[in-house]
Amino acid sequence: MKENNKCLILRMIRRGGYSRAGLAKETGLTKATISLLTDELMQSGLIFDEPAQDTAGVGRNPLILKLCESSRCVIGIGLSRNDYQLGLFDLGGNCLEMETKSYLHGDAQLNAQNIAEQIEKYRGMLPDRNIIGIGIASPGPVNYKTGTILNPPDFSKWHNFNICEYLFKKTNLPCVLERDSYAYAMAEQYFGCCQTEDNFAYVVIDEGIGAGVVINNKFYRGSQGRGCELGHITLIPNGKPCTCGNHGCLECYASIPALIKGTKYSSWREVIDANDTKIIEKEAEYMSDALVNLINLFDLETVVLGGGIIYGGHRLANIIQSQVKSRTIVNHPVRVTISASEKSKALAGASTAMHNLFFRPLDKSLYKANETQF
Repeated sequence: MKENNKCLILRMIRRGGYSRAGLAKETGLTKATISLLTDELMQSGLIFDEPAQDTAGVGRNPLILKLCESSRCVIGIGLSRNDYQLGLFDLGGNCLEMETKSYLHGDAQLNAQNIAEQIEKYRGMLPDRNIIGIGIASPGPVNYKTGTILNPPDFSKWHNFNICEYLFKKTNLPCVLERDSYAYAMAEQYFGCCQTEDNFAYVVIDEGIGAGVVINNKFYRGSQGRGCELGHITLIPNGKPCTCGNHGCLECYASIPALIKGTKYSSWREVIDANDTKIIEKEAEYMSDALVNLINLFDLETVVLGGGIIYGGHRLANIIQSQVKSRTIVNHPVRVTISASEKSKALAGASTAMHNLFFRPLDKSLYKANETQF
């Protein structure tokens, strides 16, 4: 209970603007409990306080609690089909070290061993106690509970490989795995355009289509952790056959390879550079059909578009937002925008570690660790 309350306090302080009295009022904890917990967090070097700025009233300004971003670090790994990123980040998402690497010619274990060796190099840069753990973002599907990459398309090297178990054995650091769409949603929530929003979706449009959905500030996973497979909703009944076994899936029409198939283009970048309005509007039509359903189901405030589609994607987002506005039944404006946090795949992995190992109540079923990091 004590550690969970500390996580709650850290989450609130991360969002900013809380005094001790404000935390007590917002959480329902007593002032004495808040004082005890914040004192312990300050002694751990995790938080500090400073006078509030520009407050009206008589007397001293209240002391506002702030996160000490440099107090802890995480290692973030972003796996993609052609390469991977590995980085070291502090709690503010500031990059201390990062590199992009090509895979070695060999199996998953050989590449995981190479990653473990690079992690050891990063650990040598800081005292070991400062590193919370490892977070990995990977194409899905994945089993986030066991840390296993399942069978993502065009990712056969990693199929059914428990990367978290392997890296824990090699590094003795807690390790968590998330599907890339969820990892990017976490990065958007911690460091991007959704830091103050509790209901939003991050939609990846690339070789496939996936989504990470946040409802009431919690990630929606479904019963087995494979919820929000947006790419496999039926767009056209009895349409094109899909690899999932269904017909007419959104991914068969709106993924980048499907969209440009049979055209003179080999990439989305070429479509944008050529200013091909017809194809851009076709993509907007497909995605609007899907997002109207998503927004109506979950009453979302924002939809963030990510993946290869972000190149020149503001025009696409504006068209989709216009169409969504006229077709959804929610009684508030819905923002459709382009991701700002996807520039770093490693940051998405790091956000996964922060979310699962630090800022929320600890769930030891997600990683093999013997003690908390506080």
